[in-house]
Amino acid sequence: MKIEIFQNTEKQSQMLKLLQFGSVMVFIDSRHPEVSVPDYLVGDFQLRLNFDYAFEIEDFRVLPDRLEGSLSFNNRDFFCVIPYNSIYLLVNHSIQHGALFTESVPMEMMDYFTQATQATQEEVLEDVKKAASFSVVDSAPNPAKKTVAKKSEPPEKPQKKTPRKKGHLRLVK
Repeated sequence: MKIEIFQNTEKQSQMLKLLQFGSVMVFIDSRHPEVSVPDYLVGDFQLRLNFDYAFEIEDFRVLPDRLEGSLSFNNRDFFCVIPYNSIYLLVNHSIQHGALFTESVPMEMMDYFTQATQATQEEVLEDVKKAASFSVVDSAPNPAKKTVAKKSEPPEKPQKKTPRKKGHLRLVK
């Protein structure tokens, strides 16, 4: 999954962008005083709610300062108000893409994101080291050296892709 870092001012645009591709999981610090969710969810610094146009929520709105919409909790609708100040991560799993807003990350989550960032940086450094390795090659042929022809190996055949399995469920009308 690719997670990009954005400024807090880009939350609305990133939400709208990710919604174009389907369901967006919104990570919320529900301790924020303006968050309106069911009482049993208040106080969760990593509350995750899913939003999607496909849910056809009549009152779902992506406003300049907040998200609004009636979501279902335990088969009961609850009108949620999620100010952008409480949102720190947006993820669309269908396109494996996310938007992280570091200025809004709760302190309890900072260790997690710091470790994930360090791991990613170490992987990048390792890749750079591998790519930077080189060897000296003599570009001018030396007539005094005898060259031995190497037996060439046949090129590898491309592997066939396995056909995609069809689902076991079907629509019956």
